[in-house]
Amino acid sequence: MLDDAVRKRVNTVLAPLRVVYGAMVGSILVYWIVVQVIRRVGQIPRGRDIFTSVDWLRYPLYVLGGVACVAIIVLRRRLFHPRRLIQQARGRSLPDVLSALSSNQILVFAVAEVPVILGLALYFVGGYLLDFYAMAALSGVAFGLALPSAREWEVALTRLRASRPELFPPSDT
Repeated sequence: MLDDAVRKRVNTVLAPLRVVYGAMVGSILVYWIVVQVIRRVGQIPRGRDIFTSVDWLRYPLYVLGGVACVAIIVLRRRLFHPRRLIQQARGRSLPDVLSALSSNQILVFAVAEVPVILGLALYFVGGYLLDFYAMAALSGVAFGLALPSAREWEVALTRLRASRPELFPPSDT
């Protein structure tokens, strides 16, 4: 297994990722508050009358929300795939590799937010509150799939260490 220095480095990298994750998950609540304020002040979008002829466009957007969930699964597999990780580490130091992994993880979080943004757009255009709630729930599922795992990072670094031991200096303990 990984020594304490590497585990500490993983935890150091994951700490800000978890803050970003929490903020992005919290954005669902912010969008919900915006929708509720709009409803309370009586400014419910009037798109239903205008957009009835293109009401069917709601369903492809639901599909896009589902595709975002599938994309997260695929992206995470690719992000932590051993061959890709080893290839990405070529010519880089361990901090550079961890920084690239962190950036990619944030992009996965952004994909998880797509459904709730689509739901907010659907609410503003069509006025259907159910659209927003369904897409916000789908986004919640997507964020559940995107949750950064210390164990997953440790397994990835163990694989990287096996192929690139020079990236991991021996611990002084």
